[in-house]
Amino acid sequence: MSKSIFDVTWLDLVPLVLSGDSQVKAMSAGASPQLQEVSNAIVECIILARLDELDEDVVDLLAWQYHVDFYDDELTLTQKRALVETSIDTHRHKGTPYAVEKVVKAILDNAVVEEWFDYGGEPYYFRVVKIGGEMIAPDQYVRLKKAINTVKNARSHLDGVSLSRSLSGTMYLGGAISIHKRIEVG
Repeated sequence: MSKSIFDVTWLDLVPLVLSGDSQVKAMSAGASPQLQEVSNAIVECIILARLDELDEDVVDLLAWQYHVDFYDDELTLTQKRALVETSIDTHRHKGTPYAVEKVVKAILDNAVVEEWFDYGGEPYYFRVVKIGGEMIAPDQYVRLKKAINTVKNARSHLDGVSLSRSLSGTMYLGGAISIHKRIEVG
């Protein structure tokens, strides 16, 4: 039966021929608690893989460490985590539509970036379209614009942010037609 790294004792690591020695057993009993303490601390070294478990203070420190240029303390913890998670990829692709898309999706749920040729705009312009959900608050728009400006190239310009909603339901229309003839006698 194999043990996990968290259950291993010093005695499990020594060769079988030495495991019966009383001095080796005593040394194992003394060293095993420290060995298990180190094993349990290993999980603290794995930071990015546990990003969803980390406290907000740690996420704030990671944002500083990974140079999230547009980081804002007013963002939600979920948004902060998304920005930290995408920071390396965003820095690697800075100046591309891909980087703009990553930043937009980290701040706004269900948003897409449309290039000027997709919607008939002016060359080198793009817009952000949020599909469904709540309206964008003014402070959220300012944060979004700041984030976009840090990753977009210098020649491209944000045309605006719009909200796209599709409504479904039943619409009833009614109408009446009246045909009459007027006859005057007299």
